[in-house]
Amino acid sequence: MAKYLVFSDSHGRDDNMLDIIKQNKEAEGIFFLGDIENHGDRLRNAIPGPVYMVRGNCDWSSDAPEFLVFQLHGHRIAMTHGHRQHVVGGVDILKYWALEQDADIAMYGHTHVPFVEQTSQLTILNPGSISKPRQGDGIPTYGVIDFSEGGEVRIDICKA
Repeated sequence: MAKYLVFSDSHGRDDNMLDIIKQNKEAEGIFFLGDIENHGDRLRNAIPGPVYMVRGNCDWSSDAPEFLVFQLHGHRIAMTHGHRQHVVGGVDILKYWALEQDADIAMYGHTHVPFVEQTSQLTILNPGSISKPRQGDGIPTYGVIDFSEGGEVRIDICKA
């Protein structure tokens, strides 16, 4: 089993995220889905494993790419912040974009609201915001993805 942490929309407020990383030393890596606001190096230095990061609409001076598509643990993962796929209005455009990338896992942020949808064709994850949540309870959230050796993916949305 390979465990990865998924964060988005910290907007320069890193304390929750760094605490969670310290509490999850067994995590192999991190997915960050944009709007870190020039704190990418702090995140990269917080974990020895890989940090997969995309640029958000508030990451003006970031050199991170707008999207990433890659193979990991037998899955094709597509990462984007989501503003280009207009996710505030729903995930239909994101789904088409992910399928065009031949992805079976798509991750996005931008809305600050956690969302998970798993079908046989595509898993979609938004971990919510680790610092500025917009869902009803107002509690910051993040995601955990566990990749099993059999190819199964388990996703949990966790409260910070």
